[in-house]
Amino acid sequence: MAILPPLPQVRSFVAVVAHGRLNRAAEALGLTESAVSHHLRKLEHALGVQLLERGGAAAVLTPAGERFFPLARDAVARMEAAVAAVAGGEAGRVLLTLPRALATHWVVPRLPRLYAGDDEPELQLLPTARRCDLDREQIDLGIRLGDGHWPGLEARLLLPERICPVASPVIANEWRQRGWAAMAAERRVIVNETHAAEWRAWCEATGRTPPTKTRSLESFDLVLQAGLTGSGLIMGRTPMVDDALARGDLVAPFPDRVETGAAWYLVWPRRRPPDRHAARVIEWLEACAGDVAAE
Repeated sequence: MAILPPLPQVRSFVAVVAHGRLNRAAEALGLTESAVSHHLRKLEHALGVQLLERGGAAAVLTPAGERFFPLARDAVARMEAAVAAVAGGEAGRVLLTLPRALATHWVVPRLPRLYAGDDEPELQLLPTARRCDLDREQIDLGIRLGDGHWPGLEARLLLPERICPVASPVIANEWRQRGWAAMAAERRVIVNETHAAEWRAWCEATGRTPPTKTRSLESFDLVLQAGLTGSGLIMGRTPMVDDALARGDLVAPFPDRVETGAAWYLVWPRRRPPDRHAARVIEWLEACAGDVAAE
């Protein structure tokens, strides 16, 4: 009978392949890169085969690795499920991937509500612009913006996405007093490069002339910071600007909210339904979304 390699070694191998790079796997596992590398070497020595090609930055499987990976991934998943069945999992750990701006400006401020009860899951956030493979990377839940259709995933509607120009109080007041037509012809508005057509879409929906001068920033995180610090008029996006609007840090000089046609969805792998801890996170997020919809 073959000697089985230790689970941490197999888990490190699965994580490296799933995340594509050693550093990403180490971050997900909460280990150092050297520890993950040591696990890989020990695993290959125990099996007597090379599982990953050497020399490249990305994880590339050898033929032996191609055969071993799906079996190892399923074995790790079954072992984690077995532990969860008798010990409540990793203290109820739930891994949620989502865009960084949504995590920073909507999810994190609402964490106290999740932890208000006795049955508290350990929510681990994975903020990233990368569209993760939830099944392959063993991620429990995700929040995605789109039409609700992704292969292999169940999707549940959270919120429609709405857009509306916002700015710091002083700048918003100037736009309101002088009016859209005059300001749009003279002043630059700030554009999110991820949604380059956002201003034209809002103007077409509200019957306004698009602004003639723009300044671009590469992500909504940067755009929002620019708006908060008085750099100019930005396009606010639901629900990331809602708290700043409620506090008065941002003001909507022209409060015409327009639906973009996309929406925020909760997603999870179809072949791996949420356990009770993930279901608790889903319930919490839906309650938070319900608060936004009621405003």
